[in-house]
Amino acid sequence: MRTIRHFVEWHGQTFTAEPLKTLTKFSSLPPLWAVSRGREFIGTLPVVTEETTKEFEARCARWIDDLLGRTSG
Repeated sequence: MRTIRHFVEWHGQTFTAEPLKTLTKFSSLPPLWAVSRGREFIGTLPVVTEETTKEFEARCARWIDDLLGRTSG
């Protein structure tokens, strides 16, 4: 999957996932996706190599559900 911005729907809300940019070219951090809702940073997800867009969107929605599902109602 190319590392571009993705929009993930969860319970009628749109979340944005985009590659987390490091401050330097050399970083010991593994590649991560930054997930946000509007201007609110939600968290990060690790990049999984050879994951399809559909697989990523499903994984991201599960992650959001695990993170926010218990408090959303």
